[in-house]
Amino acid sequence: MGEIDPRKMALQIAGLRANETHLSEDERVFQDPYAEYFFPAEVRQMVRNVDWVKAERAKYEALMPGVNGALVARIRFIDECLKDALESGFKQLVIVGAGYDTRAYRVPGVKERLKVFEIDHPLTQGVKVDTLKQIFGALPDHVSYVSVEFGRDRLNDKLRQAGYDAGQKTLFIIEGLLMYLPPAAVEGLLAFVCQASGPGSALVADTFSTAVVSGSSPLPEARMLKQFVENEGAVLQFGIGEEKEEAFFKSRGFSRVSRVSTAWCKDKYFKGPSRERAVSPMFTFIHAVV
Repeated sequence: MGEIDPRKMALQIAGLRANETHLSEDERVFQDPYAEYFFPAEVRQMVRNVDWVKAERAKYEALMPGVNGALVARIRFIDECLKDALESGFKQLVIVGAGYDTRAYRVPGVKERLKVFEIDHPLTQGVKVDTLKQIFGALPDHVSYVSVEFGRDRLNDKLRQAGYDAGQKTLFIIEGLLMYLPPAAVEGLLAFVCQASGPGSALVADTFSTAVVSGSSPLPEARMLKQFVENEGAVLQFGIGEEKEEAFFKSRGFSRVSRVSTAWCKDKYFKGPSRERAVSPMFTFIHAVV
């Protein structure tokens, strides 16, 4: 992921989740009651002010139109995939590049039904562990925190050491990560999901097109995002040809692949005033079954 401090990106996404949470009930697309605790007390007070939240969202929208809406759609879509997995008898959840994700704590049923493995850089994970102790008093028993430096550590070894069972039906969440990995690392990660998980396991992920990664996309927000990422010290490295995602994942060993657009998510999940929010089509969401 280039030279970017992973804690910085994790904090940006946590801020988006915190802001969404404090919108009115008829406008917010999801709730995350824990996201705000990754910020100092004075920031927590600001995100609880709806007018401040909307002003911040307007500034973000002016910079990269529709990207905020697309990220909100991504979060809600993955939430729903996790809820479906709970109802379908999954036994394990692996969150790759977990950042400050809180699904293991806020989605009903996860604690009771799933063994969770959160994989992330040790810098980010250290902050998260400290924050969770402050929230809950102690680390939850159903989650294992697996520190991994991508490109240096072997994911297979680290997960097994943490108690991962390759024979169990497992959901892999890979959110906001694939586009930052070199193609060889993506291939290795997908091969691991297919080869080291039980029958019926699945992944949910977001992808960019090759045009977004190369900077040739006609979408202005895609070009702005690429520049923003590079200014932060990271590089977009992996994309898939437009509407070729299904063939790509099937050729890597997945049996059923669903390609979901941000427009589909907006139609399904955005209600009330949120229907007026712009949602960029630059993201594509994938649900693929082993």
